[in-house]
Amino acid sequence: MNYGLLLVQVDGTPGSPPRGVAGIGVVVRGPRGNLLCTRCLRAPAATNHEAEYQAVIAGLTLMLTHYPGVAVRCMSDSQVVIEQLCGRAAVRAERIRRLFEQARSLCTRLSALELIAIPRELNRLADALAWEALGGCQAIVGFRRHQV
Repeated sequence: MNYGLLLVQVDGTPGSPPRGVAGIGVVVRGPRGNLLCTRCLRAPAATNHEAEYQAVIAGLTLMLTHYPGVAVRCMSDSQVVIEQLCGRAAVRAERIRRLFEQARSLCTRLSALELIAIPRELNRLADALAWEALGGCQAIVGFRRHQV
């Protein structure tokens, strides 16, 4: 199927407090914004930046696996990660450098890629999926109602 340009929104959270495992949310949309697929994943991460990089890696990997050869617009609410991947900001932390190099390698494998930082309020679904990956629904299922 010829998709043209696909949009992939990504978000990652290390949780609160961080537990060494990040929740990752990935949302893939068609050229007109229609929802094509979503993913909730977990990945190792101790910090917010690590979680955001893991989200970019998961999103780009999904695109290469399920939509090979398609032009991609990858959007994240982490301006730091986008600036680093575009070469406009330095990567200083060694733990981040490994993730940066992995993400950059994936970027080079895509036929066409645009990286964009978006406001957090435009990334709510990816954010919700990231929290869901950390067990978000368990809080709802385990909720106890108080008698009134």
